[in-house]
Amino acid sequence: MRILFLLCLVFTVIPSSARDVDVVVGWNKPPYVISQEHSGSEVDLIRAILADMGHSLSPIYVPFGRTSRLLKDNTVDIGLTLNSAHSVDEAILTDPYIIYQNVAVTRADRKLEINSIEDLRGKSVIAFQTAQSLLGEAFGEIVSAQPTYIEMARQDRQVDMLMLGSVDVAILDRNIFNFFKSESRAYADDDIVFHELFPISSYSAAIPDPELRATFNATLHAFIDDGRYQKLLDKYKLDNLLYKLPTPVTQ
Repeated sequence: MRILFLLCLVFTVIPSSARDVDVVVGWNKPPYVISQEHSGSEVDLIRAILADMGHSLSPIYVPFGRTSRLLKDNTVDIGLTLNSAHSVDEAILTDPYIIYQNVAVTRADRKLEINSIEDLRGKSVIAFQTAQSLLGEAFGEIVSAQPTYIEMARQDRQVDMLMLGSVDVAILDRNIFNFFKSESRAYADDDIVFHELFPISSYSAAIPDPELRATFNATLHAFIDDGRYQKLLDKYKLDNLLYKLPTPVTQ
């Protein structure tokens, strides 16, 4: 009955005219975004949701930190992978559609003891763009005082720098790290250690138009309830972490 209700809600609010929807997507971050193929779990999900809404996805790939600026300029319809920690009005955020799990990663042969954020002090650290503002006050305080802290938009280069010994620690999403590591013949078989210092991070889409936002939410819930969401995660071998939210999106 819930699925039927959601489908009825979707068709009630779908606009009458189909159009290309401009969607700001982060730069290449497999397995979530594979920009050169216009695919990845996140891109595929948004494309499928928009298709159910009667629209087409028109992706715009930009560095992660520029999404909120484009939204404020009213030049795009949707911005992806955002939450309340970003410079965006919380009122325009949709329900969460994806969960990331950021971890600290080290080479096993370095035998580094990292059991808390405090243990990052004095180590060379490379992280994803905007990590200092997203990963909490304690993390921000420690890395802001370190001359050997770098943020980088290209996450494949983060993995390279860690695995080739240029830095002590890399901080990024677990699935993104695994993807890039597995792609390299040079170090695919090298052992690493995941240090789980950070909680899960839920992300939403930012949609200024209230009608488009309501339709997106209804369609997202229909995707989750009828199993299409899980099938997409299975395709990319991702864990479904939505159930870990304080108020789960799944029912």
